[in-house]
Amino acid sequence: MKNMKNLLLMSCLIFCLAGCQDWLTIQPETQVTKEDMFKTQGGFYDALIGCYTLMRDNYSPDASMVVGGVEYMANLWITATDGGTAYDFASHDYRADLVEMNLSQLFLKQYEIIANVNTLLEYIDIQNNVLTEDEEDLYKGEALGLRAFIHFDLIRLWGPMPTGIDGNRDYLPYVTTVQLENYPYSNYQEYMTQLCTDLDSAELLLQRVDLIVANDKSVSYRQNRMNYYAVLGLQARVHLWLGEHDEALRYARLVKEATVAGEKKQFALGVENDFLRYDRVLYSCEQLFGISLEEFNDNMIADGSYAAFEQKSTNLSELYAAEDIRFRYLWYTDDGGGLRSSNKYGNMASFDTENPAPTKSVPLIRLSEMYLIIAECAGLTEANMVYTEFLASRGLTTTELTENNRQEIILQEYLKEFYAEGQMFFVYKRLGTVNMRWSSRMCGEDVYVLPLPLRELSTTENY
Repeated sequence: MKNMKNLLLMSCLIFCLAGCQDWLTIQPETQVTKEDMFKTQGGFYDALIGCYTLMRDNYSPDASMVVGGVEYMANLWITATDGGTAYDFASHDYRADLVEMNLSQLFLKQYEIIANVNTLLEYIDIQNNVLTEDEEDLYKGEALGLRAFIHFDLIRLWGPMPTGIDGNRDYLPYVTTVQLENYPYSNYQEYMTQLCTDLDSAELLLQRVDLIVANDKSVSYRQNRMNYYAVLGLQARVHLWLGEHDEALRYARLVKEATVAGEKKQFALGVENDFLRYDRVLYSCEQLFGISLEEFNDNMIADGSYAAFEQKSTNLSELYAAEDIRFRYLWYTDDGGGLRSSNKYGNMASFDTENPAPTKSVPLIRLSEMYLIIAECAGLTEANMVYTEFLASRGLTTTELTENNRQEIILQEYLKEFYAEGQMFFVYKRLGTVNMRWSSRMCGEDVYVLPLPLRELSTTENY
């Protein structure tokens, strides 16, 4: 790799123990070396939590991977017609100055997270009875799952369309070590093979030790960690991307049918009462994995001072049926003047005390995605049963799936269900969608395959 080695080396030299929000900040009085940090179980725990904390930069509601950049790239928000960063994102002008800077920072932060994960994994392997066997398996399983998750989002952005893979091209590095030497780029098969190996290892480790497998509410915090069911859900997502529908279906079923002690379902589709309780992100029932927040900048979310993520009311009314509870209950705020903005995360800002969210958590994998994967991949009988159950939870009646209409219906359900969750661009890319909804141009590789950041292409400039 051309320049990334400098970033990875620097990000792993010093770990700070000043608390989550100060992770990796420069505070000399609290700095410790890696060797000192990993002398205690608490050090390993802090290092793991630090990896999740770093993810907030890219996965908070107002960040590029949730409501911002990738949703503009999917043309889900209206933009000014006279330029600006949002306009350039929506126009897929990835070399526009501010877009280039934004994507470069996103790219950099993703590999910084990976660097910290790899340092943690390195010390797990060499630690001398600091961790119990179960702690070692738990931390290692989470770390491997996180490494796969971050690498997968990198390849979904900067890698090829699944329908246009060049077997002779090296796309990105799959980084598994911390080293001084340049990191080699991998071709698509090598990259995805390593990613699946990480997921398989994480699955086996967490299946044995993750308390979420045996318990219910007592370990609800596990929904904000890369837990066993999050790994299964990610397996389903990855295999669907790879076109391996049988495996995607198998993993989605495992999540859907998972029970606590063979009785109560681990996860359930959110219904009207969940929305009315202000659980807009369906954390308490649907979330397999998310990132917990302490606070975030709410100014550009729907109930903030400068709501920027808006869509025409007429467009949304055409997308959603009038009885759809996602449209009726709080996912969208009427801004007046024929505009609505997403309000999924509005009550999660730290200053909202009247209607606080049950938890401040950004959903990154939800149960409803497993339902849609089954509806897409299963035989029609099973697909229709599962799809009917999904529709009922959203206040809707049955729409029959056929082989002729299934892909288009499922595509629209992804759009309605995961609006403002950073997933639609990847759905369009996976399916090779030529005409995005609300886009005025035809989309191909120039839209779906992002160019590497200029600083990464440079042979002289360091990060």
